[in-house]
Amino acid sequence: MSRKMTVSLCSGKTAFEVNAFTKIDLMQAAQVLNTRVVTPHILIVDIAGAEISLYPTGRMLVKRVKNEAEALKAAEALLKLVK
Repeated sequence: MSRKMTVSLCSGKTAFEVNAFTKIDLMQAAQVLNTRVVTPHILIVDIAGAEISLYPTGRMLVKRVKNEAEALKAAEALLKLVK
């Protein structure tokens, strides 16, 4: 995917923070995803073996991954479904 994204280890070292720099309508995204939680402010979904908390700004917290590459792979898989 040629989308510009950044990834970094979050301060608590329990997740990676990925920013896709794109606005996402969480309610619309929830219609195509099997979500665990959805509100206008956060969407939580399991995808590609990871747990992702997605925010309307395109910011994601990616858990249950081992490194930045896995976090990016999970984030890209999610974005392919909602964008």
